[in-house]
Amino acid sequence: PRVPTAFAQAYTQSHRRRSEIVHFMAWGGGRRPVAPRLRSRCAHLGLAVIWLAVCAAPVADAFGEAPKFLIATSPSTSTIAYVRLPDDQVRTMEGPAMQVLVSTGLQFPQGVAVDDYRQMLYVADPSLGKLVRYKLQASGDTLQVGKMETVASGVEVRAVAVDGLGNVWFTDEPNQRIMRVTAQMIQEGRTTPQTVYDGGALKEVSSPGGIAVDNFFVYWLNKAGGQGSGTLVRALQHPAVDLGGNVTSLVAHAPGVHKLADNADKCYGICLALGNAYFSDEFKSLYGVSRAAVARSEEVAITGSFTEPRGCAYDGDSTVYVADKTENAIYGFAANMERLMPGREMVKAAELQGAFGVTVFTDLGGGS
Repeated sequence: PRVPTAFAQAYTQSHRRRSEIVHFMAWGGGRRPVAPRLRSRCAHLGLAVIWLAVCAAPVADAFGEAPKFLIATSPSTSTIAYVRLPDDQVRTMEGPAMQVLVSTGLQFPQGVAVDDYRQMLYVADPSLGKLVRYKLQASGDTLQVGKMETVASGVEVRAVAVDGLGNVWFTDEPNQRIMRVTAQMIQEGRTTPQTVYDGGALKEVSSPGGIAVDNFFVYWLNKAGGQGSGTLVRALQHPAVDLGGNVTSLVAHAPGVHKLADNADKCYGICLALGNAYFSDEFKSLYGVSRAAVARSEEVAITGSFTEPRGCAYDGDSTVYVADKTENAIYGFAANMERLMPGREMVKAAELQGAFGVTVFTDLGGGS
């Protein structure tokens, strides 16, 4: 499918900025290489002092990668677990076992997301009737959380995502809503969320499940009638005028809403990696599709080897991790491919009872 010029330019510019300067903020971190343009200027001028002062990587990367942690939810045990990921390679079962990160206060945690820059862990537990978060603190291979904080009240949340500005997006499946709490709202302590897309007015919202965001768009999966409403839907983050006052609903009939896939009626987890979106169906399969497509694109079956795949997460580098609920495990595969390819090999990365939601936290403070 052809890509509109405006979208292609915006996407290309955004991708170039992220790849040159920082990691993908919305998907759990990654490398933070020095901008090639800046490097070339420093080299051209031959100013070694400026190179060391301006171009050098942060302290956290002085002797290697910023520490990364794989975090996953276990609804069956009401807990969240973690393990530190090895540098520059896919984690395998030869490493240490996952450790408990959150053991109390949760009932049925499902979706999970991190804000690396603000060091926050967001947890979607539908049994709580609210969206919550925890402050993260890393020290070496150990990860800890602070007290539970309420981010959004009066909602039944199963999936959550955070954009680079700190705006938190989530789905309210039984009420057919795509919702958000802005960074400003969180700062001001306002917990009444905004409804951005409403299934009562928009057919592309049909029991929404997994959700993901980039700098321009919000992506969600439908868990009912996906072959009609759209299995995977992409929509503008700002479809209408800016919200003001106490208005909580932003849009009724929105332009800029596109189906990227309609191959399955019910899907669960979604993650964005480079130019692609990966999503899991109810049984066995993980699919990939270009997120730059205008209309429905041809999805690729990355693998059909799972039993009950659920959440997935990109590590910001080269690996996508997928949780398999029935197999009690999390698998990883190399996602740094120029074009989507079927039959990718899945490597078991960790074991966790009833693994469901998964994310990757990059400690930009270097474990301090």
